[in-house]
Amino acid sequence: MKYCKKCGVLYVTDVCPKCGIEEPKDQPEPEAADKGTLVRQWIGLLVGIPLFIAAIYIIIYMLYSR
Repeated sequence: MKYCKKCGVLYVTDVCPKCGIEEPKDQPEPEAADKGTLVRQWIGLLVGIPLFIAAIYIIIYMLYSR
């Protein structure tokens, strides 16, 4: 689904049904990140998510250990 930035309507067609503005067709493709950046981001996720979960457990433990 597409989102019209002018009137805030979600629509499926090529033209917004509320305001009639067409979505531009020639948007540039996003550039792919280099391999080093991708590896660093995956390592950050693999380390960061378990640390976040552990921090939540520690906070809950400290709240209920009084």
